[in-house]
Amino acid sequence: MNFKWLHEFSLNKEIEAEETEVTKNEQGEEIKVTKKVKKTAPIKLKILKPNRKLHEQAELVYAIKLSECVKAGLLTKPLLSKRYQNDGGAMSDPEKTEYTKLYLELFKVESDYERLLLKDKKTEEEHKLMETALFDLANARRQIQQIEYNQSSLFDQTAENKARNHVIMWWILNVSYTEDQEGKIDPLFGIGSFEEKLAKYDEIEESGDEFNLKAIRKLTYLLSFWYMGRASTPEEFKKVEEFYDKDNSL
Repeated sequence: MNFKWLHEFSLNKEIEAEETEVTKNEQGEEIKVTKKVKKTAPIKLKILKPNRKLHEQAELVYAIKLSECVKAGLLTKPLLSKRYQNDGGAMSDPEKTEYTKLYLELFKVESDYERLLLKDKKTEEEHKLMETALFDLANARRQIQQIEYNQSSLFDQTAENKARNHVIMWWILNVSYTEDQEGKIDPLFGIGSFEEKLAKYDEIEESGDEFNLKAIRKLTYLLSFWYMGRASTPEEFKKVEEFYDKDNSL
């Protein structure tokens, strides 16, 4: 089969290999001893470039899952937005008051901090005020972020989001491949139906195998960006991979 790839990267894996050691006995004869040793070797992870058939299958998978979610009672994004608008928005009145209060507080503390920062000579008390301001800034930002996160998470349970997450998983299971040092290419989750590949995925997660878990995490990250239209060229994939490696090197 003639494969075409969207992107590839390497991860180190501990493998068992045979090593032959050649020595000579007292008579000068060569003695070969072969033993199995464990060593680290780079294994390539490859993302298959989908053809038209795969894209059509993915569209059908999304449509079926979306329909199932709607039948199960999940609202679509437009319906959920309309419901919140009719109810006066996603935030309750106390939440709106708290949100406004936090932003006003944030603005005031930032202004006070910047004013102190511009002073050439600061008293001990002013240094303490700056430390307190930094603490208050961090606290206000954290509370604002939590409120904003709570609002955005309300839309995580829509039919579209469930269908999107399902089809991303479908892509992960169908376009993820490995290539060993001998050049042998295999599908990471084997062959078979979606359910069979998903069972393999679950098996890997439960096994705790470090190599496969790292592979799944990175593939999920890259393919999520690809599915959302944020990575399609080699340059874009490389940039996304750099972001991932930087975040996961800490």
